[in-house]
Order: sequence, then structure tokens, then C-alpha cells
Amino acid sequence: MKLLKKTAAALCAALTISAAAFAAPLAPELQIDILTKTAMVYDGWFVLPEREKNSDEWRYAITDLDRNGRLEVVKVRRGWAEGGPRLLVKELTGDGKGLAGEIALGGISVPDILATQDPSGQPLTTLYDAKNNLYHYIFQENVYNTEYELTTTKYALTFADGMLYVTRLASYEKIMSGYDGSTRERYYLPQQGNDAVVEIDAARYDRIELEEFPGCTPKPVAFRWMSAEDLKNAAADGRLRETLGQSYVQFAQ
Repeated sequence: MKLLKKTAAALCAALTISAAAFAAPLAPELQIDILTKTAMVYDGWFVLPEREKNSDEWRYAITDLDRNGRLEVVKVRRGWAEGGPRLLVKELTGDGKGLAGEIALGGISVPDILATQDPSGQPLTTLYDAKNNLYHYIFQENVYNTEYELTTTKYALTFADGMLYVTRLASYEKIMSGYDGSTRERYYLPQQGNDAVVEIDAARYDRIELEEFPGCTPKPVAFRWMSAEDLKNAAADGRLRETLGQSYVQFAQ
């Protein structure tokens, strides 16, 4: 798959899978049952508040990012405690056992994949590659370098049969003057080695994902995120299966 190889050139990390991952998937409701039974045990799927002093920084969603029929738990840690931001995906194999992997988002604040919609109020965007049956999740993260300096970076996340790629697409920098209120803006592509930074215009920044993934069809997607405390309370009230199922249903709509 040439497109996936192109994406791999910009990957931040990849997850290795075993042959068991290719077993025929169970029905979604049976996979939800497995997640429910294994969620809150010591070595289970979720962070327990009583074991994690920074559990409020974790969020979870039940998804099928690559639409292969095997559900995943997507975990994100937002803050800088315990080593900084992290993005983890654990996918169920056909026999119901887990496939674990994780990726560190090197120095960023965990992007807006945490949100159910983008800052403009629109659903998060995916680009669907029908030829290779891949989904690329487009999201942005904002980092305030100082009170007057904001950097927005656009990323694509691709998850394909156990392989997770995060591709940096382009960045937007806004510097505001504290003296006269003037603003300086620039858009640029990721720097390649020692090459000079390539600056682009706003229009190219807005369509950069279509340039990186040509021939794909935009499709909206929604994540229903749960906190560690949400899961603890749901388990205590006997609503854990319902809560996990609602997260997946919202994603699958």
C-alpha cells in the first residue's frame, strides 16, 4: 500500500501486532462484554482512580478506528505528570485477548482528538481511503508558547490492523504584540532534517490533509470520552457495560 508507506515516512511510532490479531472478530456486543469483565481488574484496560494519583488526566473511548471489526480502547493522558502526554490503543483480538501498544506524543499537549468536535463546533474529520480501506483522523493541537505566542499544529492519526501512525501535516504560528496589538502569522510544513522551513499560505494549510492523502473522502466522526472517575462510578452502579457500549455506539453512528 503505497499510501500507507508514505504515511510511515512521517510516523512517530508504530505498534507491532501478533498473528492472533488476524483472527475473525467476535460480534461487537460480545467484545463489549469482554471489555466490561476485564476493565477494572489490576492489569485491565483502564486506569483506576485509586491507583493513579493523576487519573483525572486520562480519558477513554471505545472505537473501531480501522473498521476491521475488532474494537479498541483509545486512551489519552493530557497532562505532563508521569512522563507527559501519551496516546495508547489496545485492540481486541479475535480470541478476546488484548493487543497493547502506545505512542508518546513528544512534547505536545495531546491534541484535539480528545474532543468530540473541532473548535469551530464541527464533528472531527476523517479522510477515508476506499482503495486501501483506511481512515485518517485529522485533528489539531494548540500550544501557547507564551501569553502572546500560539502554535497550532495539524496532525493525522491512522490506525490500520494494529499499526498506529501519527503524521504531522503543517503548523500555524500566531504572535501577538503586547504593545500595539498587531499580529504576525505564518504557516509552514514540518521541517525535514536540516532543510530550511518551507512556508505556505493559509489556503494550503486548510487543505494540507487532502494533499497528503489524495483521493480520500471526508467523513465526520464522534468520540464519546469517559474519565477514570466515570468508569469507577459506572462499575460501582452496575452500569459499566452500558457506559462502554454507549461510547462505541456514538463512534459507530
